[in-house]
Amino acid sequence: MTTGVPDQPWRGPKSSQRLAHVLAQPILSGQVREGDRLPNEAEMMARYGAGRPTVREALRLLETRGLIMLKTGPGGGPIVRRPPKGSLSEALSLVLQVEGASFADVTDARIALEPMIARRAAERITEPQLAELEDSIKQLRDHPGDHDVFVAENQRFHTLIAEAAQSVVLDVFVSTLQTIADGVRVGVEYSARKQSAIAAAHASIVEALRAGDPERAEQAMRDHLAEAERYWRHRYPELMTRPVQWTY
Repeated sequence: MTTGVPDQPWRGPKSSQRLAHVLAQPILSGQVREGDRLPNEAEMMARYGAGRPTVREALRLLETRGLIMLKTGPGGGPIVRRPPKGSLSEALSLVLQVEGASFADVTDARIALEPMIARRAAERITEPQLAELEDSIKQLRDHPGDHDVFVAENQRFHTLIAEAAQSVVLDVFVSTLQTIADGVRVGVEYSARKQSAIAAAHASIVEALRAGDPERAEQAMRDHLAEAERYWRHRYPELMTRPVQWTY
């Protein structure tokens, strides 16, 4: 009866990383799904011929990557989970802080990427996605001055457009940049009047998307982001030079 023990023993300075890669494969391939339980430590030690410290370190690595959560107590153990998009923002913000990136650097990246994404979305967006965008605008207009609604719907709006572009890579990166360069998160406040203007800008973008006009959608998104940057520079001049801070 095979034990699944690999040809090479789990020794050396990178043994836990190699074991982590082996354990990750069935998760990444979909053989095991979110909520499934992985074998316990004793089973992994027997199956892979690895010592307890190696198994524990491998599991810790998978946990830090967001692929599992380690549940304690009776019935606990390693549980498979789906890494959230936000996990990339933590890693990226750490790198950006080390590199000395500023808030302005991140907004520049958004202005470069999001108009292109709006252009792609105009060619690929579905009717249900358009309906969701229109509902988001309605929520903004129905709750003028409501800070919580504004934060949620502004994030929802940009996320929906990134999803409509049907590019997983762009979707993940734009969502990450939005998290890092979220003006509200770093103290920007919007009056009810300003929120209304943002709702109008969102509506202009949706009109272009519904018309299937890539050039107009791209320009509308560029105008929207440029106006946001002008507002930040005027009302919060110190914000643009603020270093990116590692989020966790």
